[in-house]
Amino acid sequence: MYQNNRKMIMQQEMCLFRGFTKDQATQALNLLSQEGGEFNTRFAPMTDSMETMKMEELITALFEGTALGGKALTEGQRVVLMAVTQKERAVTVMRAVKSVSEDPQDIVFAMVTQTALQWTLQEYIDHISEEHEYMKTHNPADDPDMKKV
Repeated sequence: MYQNNRKMIMQQEMCLFRGFTKDQATQALNLLSQEGGEFNTRFAPMTDSMETMKMEELITALFEGTALGGKALTEGQRVVLMAVTQKERAVTVMRAVKSVSEDPQDIVFAMVTQTALQWTLQEYIDHISEEHEYMKTHNPADDPDMKKV
């Protein structure tokens, strides 16, 4: 948190959800707000009108408060996309969401990366869903590329 002339600058965060109830999202957001700190986290449901939007355009519109409309996506795997700047914060978001969810191991979580900004929402969901399925059946310790990380 940065304080200058009595103004507090909050770190803006956005999390997009698919396959969660409004109550689950509210509970997770309440848990995050109890953490305090310099974060202003907002949650938004993924909708059918967002599926063909580039992630950069989508995230920008949501941060600007633009109503994108559409029907909430409820089918398929549960997905949480996190537009956060710190990995530690992503872990905090994941813990909050998992704590209010059944079968949390089946939730697909991903941070919005620079590469992802160029993809549509649907392309990104497809990509991270494939990665999630791969990781369920493969041990990262056996992958030489993962050892570099």
